Amino acid sequence: MKYIKQVITILGITTLLGGIPAAVYAQAPLPRVEKSPIDKTSLQQFYNQGVQKLAQGNFNGAVEDFDKVLQLNPRYYEGYCLRGLAKAQLQDFQAALADYNQALKLNSRHVDAYNGRGMILAEQGNINAAVADLNQTVKIDPKFVDGYYNLGLLNYRQGNHKQAIANLNQALNINPKLADAYGNRGLAQYALGNKRSAVADLQKAASLFQQQGNTRSFQQTQTLLQQVQQ
Repeated sequence: MKYIKQVITILGITTLLGGIPAAVYAQAPLPRVEKSPIDKTSLQQFYNQGVQKLAQGNFNGAVEDFDKVLQLNPRYYEGYCLRGLAKAQLQDFQAALADYNQALKLNSRHVDAYNGRGMILAEQGNINAAVADLNQTVKIDPKFVDGYYNLGLLNYRQGNHKQAIANLNQALNINPKLADAYGNRGLAQYALGNKRSAVADLQKAASLFQQQGNTRSFQQTQTLLQQVQQ
C-alpha cells in the first residue's frame, strides 16, 4: 500500500504542478492594444512564443515572453495566468501566486487562475484554501474537468477516498478518455478495499495510455496492476 500511494503523483501528471493544463495549448482571446499596429503584432508574437515555450518546457523563455506581453498590456489577465503557470513550473511559487492573484483581480471568473492557485496552495499545505479555489472552478464552469480531477487528487491525498472517487467520476463524465482519472480512481478503490473495481480502473487506464502513445504511464500502470493483483 505504501508503494501504491507514492505513485499517485505519477499518475496525476495531467494537471498537477508538474504538468501543463490542456488549456495552455488553446488559442486564448488576445487583448486589445490601443496603440500602433506594431504593438498589436508584437503582442501576438510574444504571446504565441510564450505558449509555444510553455509546451516545450522552456519555462524561463515563456516568462520572458509573457513579461513582454504584459508590458504591452498590463491588464491582460491571461498573460498573468500563463506567466504564473511558467513560474510554478520553475518552483517560484510566491511569484506564481502573485500572478494568479493579479489575473483574478482583473477577471474574477478565470477558472485556470483559480485552478493554478489552488494547486500551489495544496502543495504548500494550505488545504482549505486549495479546496476553496478548486470548488470555485467548478462553480464557475461545471464542465471544467481539471477542477474535478484536482479535487479528486487532493481528496485522495487527504485520505478522503470516497470523495475522491466522486470527484473523479465527475471528471470522467466530462472526459471519458482521461486515463489518469481512471488510474487514480483505481487507487482510491484499492484504498477502500474494492480490489475488483481497482483492477478494472487500472486496466482501463493502461489501455487508454497505450492508445494515446503514453508508454511511460502505460508501463507504470502495468506495474501498479501487478501490485494490486498480488
